[in-house]
Order: sequence, then C-alpha cells, then structure tokens
Amino acid sequence: MKKLIIASAILLLATNIHAQTITAGKKFQVIAAVKSNTTVNQMGNEMEIPATGNITTDFEVKSISGKTVTLSSTLKRIAGGATVMGNEQNFDSDDAATANNPQMADVLKSLNKPTDITIDINKASLFKDMSGLQSSEDVATYLINPVDAANAKEGFAWSDSTSSSEGSKITNNYSVTKLTKEEITITVISNTTLITNKQQMGMDMKVTMQGASTSIRTYDAANGLLKNASTTFAANGNTEVQGMTIPMTSKGSGTVTVK
Repeated sequence: MKKLIIASAILLLATNIHAQTITAGKKFQVIAAVKSNTTVNQMGNEMEIPATGNITTDFEVKSISGKTVTLSSTLKRIAGGATVMGNEQNFDSDDAATANNPQMADVLKSLNKPTDITIDINKASLFKDMSGLQSSEDVATYLINPVDAANAKEGFAWSDSTSSSEGSKITNNYSVTKLTKEEITITVISNTTLITNKQQMGMDMKVTMQGASTSIRTYDAANGLLKNASTTFAANGNTEVQGMTIPMTSKGSGTVTVK
C-alpha cells in the first residue's frame, strides 16, 4: 500500500509538471535578438563586420491537432545595425527614415501582415539562415515543448535530423537538463549545413555554410510554451557571387524572449 501511495504521488507530480494546456486563441509576443561578428575575406582583404539585430513578432495559436499546431505570425518590428569598414549603419522599422528608405522596402514588406505557420512538434526543421537572427518561421519550430509527458525527466535525451534536396541538413541532440513544477529546460546541440540561393542588390548569390550551435530553452511546465532561449553559434563557409568565391566566418549569441 505504501508503495502504491508513493507511486501515485509521483504520477500526480509528473502529470502536474508535464500536462500542456496551451489552447487555440492563445496570444503572445516573441522578441528575438542577436549579436554577431562576421569575418569576410575578399580579394585578399579581411574585413570584420560586427552586427546586432532585433525582431518582434506577435503570435496567436489558431488550431491544435495532435502534434500539429497552426500559428498566426505578424512581424511588428525589425531593427539592427552593422559596422562595415568603420561605417556604422542602423535601421529600425519604427523610424520614419527607415520606413521611407527604398533600399529597405524588401525587408519591410512583411510588416504587419499576418501569415499562418504550421509546425509539427518534435520534428526537426531547417533554419532559413545561420546569421543567428532567427525568423518567425525558425522560432515557431520550437515554441512548444517537444518532450513527451511520459518521458520527461532530467537526463532524458533524444536526437533528430532532416535534410533538403539542395544539400542542407541539420542534426539536433536534445537533453532535459532541468525539471521543476514550473519549468522544463532543454539543451539542444545542433550541427548544420546550409546551402541557399538568394538575391541581394540585384545579384544572384549561393551561400554555403557549416556551423554548430548550443541552445538552452526554458518552457512553461503548465502550458508547454517557450519562456526564453539563449543560443551561441559559430559557422564558416563561402558566398559565390559574380564568379567570385568569398570565404566567411561568423560567430555570436542570440536570445528569444516570450511575453
């Protein structure tokens, strides 16, 4: 009988810790920030580019079906800056000078326009870039605690991976590093290869990067929603543009805060 009572108490505690009650209609705001330093080697000249960035996004849970969650995402503010060859350049979508700058039109075109994002909890996703400043789509992939209630205990570990036809791939190793009645903390170590084709200032570019990151994510134990995350990252690779191959490295840190 005593063993039965103890077992019941443990089961009750586990249920209280791991039951996730996030429901459709839940609204919250996510603020992502990053500080990075990129080194570019062009035609034998090495150039360091320190940069900062901040993105504010409003989210609303539209629907939940099993492990599939549909969110509405609305970009509210994007700001940042970089120093290139001693020239400091800053931008802020809340500032009229930025809003009226035609060179920022492409960056700002998504402001205040709701977009639906569908995520699969506990399924690996490729991030869109390795600059450290994560897009709304990137952050959305880990907004909900991925730990199965039956397996949530300190030391529990698992891994996943995914790849694309272009050659991009990511491998993630997860572990539950702290567990209380209020919070669940998960540490994620990721190794990524990212191959992207993009256009910038009218030029076609192919970017190939390899990197590693360590992220510490803390979730609300009551509803499973992310509370905050901190990440350190380092990457190296090259950009192919106009017949040139430009080596580059990048490192930095980022934070995500949910309000």
